[in-house]
Amino acid sequence: MDFRLHLFIMNVWNDTRLNLDAYKNKNYSSVLYDKCRTFIWIPDIFYESAKLIETFEPKTPSTIFKVFPDGALMLSKRFSFKADCHMELDYYPFDSQNCQFFLSLLVSSDRIARLKWIGENQSPYRNEIGSISIMRKIELMQFYLLQPKVSSFTKRTIEGNYTTLIADFTIVRLLIGPIVNTYIPSTMIVSMSWVSFWLGVEAVPGRVALSVTSLLTLCTQVEQSKSQLPPVNYIKAMDIWLFVCIIMVFSTLLEFAISYNMHSKKCEKCSKRPAINYRTGKIQRIISNRFKVKSEGKPGVVPWILSDNDIRLVRSTKNELKATSAKEMTCPACYEKHLRGQRVDSMCKIIFPLSFCIFAMIYWIYYMSVYEGNN
Repeated sequence: MDFRLHLFIMNVWNDTRLNLDAYKNKNYSSVLYDKCRTFIWIPDIFYESAKLIETFEPKTPSTIFKVFPDGALMLSKRFSFKADCHMELDYYPFDSQNCQFFLSLLVSSDRIARLKWIGENQSPYRNEIGSISIMRKIELMQFYLLQPKVSSFTKRTIEGNYTTLIADFTIVRLLIGPIVNTYIPSTMIVSMSWVSFWLGVEAVPGRVALSVTSLLTLCTQVEQSKSQLPPVNYIKAMDIWLFVCIIMVFSTLLEFAISYNMHSKKCEKCSKRPAINYRTGKIQRIISNRFKVKSEGKPGVVPWILSDNDIRLVRSTKNELKATSAKEMTCPACYEKHLRGQRVDSMCKIIFPLSFCIFAMIYWIYYMSVYEGNN
């Protein structure tokens, strides 16, 4: 919420109390001795929006004191400012920020002295120099600077009228960084979550791991985007995009839970049959009770031995399980529920990508129109 300025501030004024006839009507400006400043009235400028002011006089000469041929005095001084800038981040990263720099004069009223921009119509130097001149092209890391503008306002009080000069610095955010660092990766993560629709409904570990990994990656991106900005209590354009991406990935996980429940659910008649689980049933009892032998003095090593008869018993148990599953699949009610889960997956292959593409089109059309308006 601040910005830095490196400025040469030039003050030009007339003081009718001074006798400057020796310096007038010359073809050049006369440079005065630096200590003359202690004997001449100099405008005391107050920089209202500055948080930190640094001058360079103790290090290097940074002040020029002159008399123009028309008798006007000119004082040029070098400053480094850290100024306040109230940023509006509703449209981040499609935003532009208007940072204002205020200059006021510490006098009792405008009858003694009055501030004006040197490039205004009333100024005799308007054709020689502008109110604000950029000495060299400024290249910022995240923004580009528009041409600065100047304005002023007058505050009326009992003592008199006080005029304040305003310098408007408008910076527009560059979109290359957010697109490469946030929008493209988040779009790829959402697209990666759609791969689960092409996996079978029975691929429970693969589909769950894919959706959960995508969800955690998006949450990490949300934290990274927040760490680069000041804390605000309103929703930004970036928050809308990432929130929709999280909703899309979470929806794929929710859809898998629904389709798997439809796919594996049995009818009332088949659900009453005793299920054969060879992990906790016959095969496990064969391995755990009959063929466990002691290790040869090596801790943690327990070999397992199966005879030919036991292998045939294990195979018969597995065949019994397959026969039972095939028998249940011949049930019309179970088979219909099995197909229903696959139909949901087939529909989501089209619905999810289409809905995200529609959202992305609306999002980019709206915010790009806002971005173009800022330029």
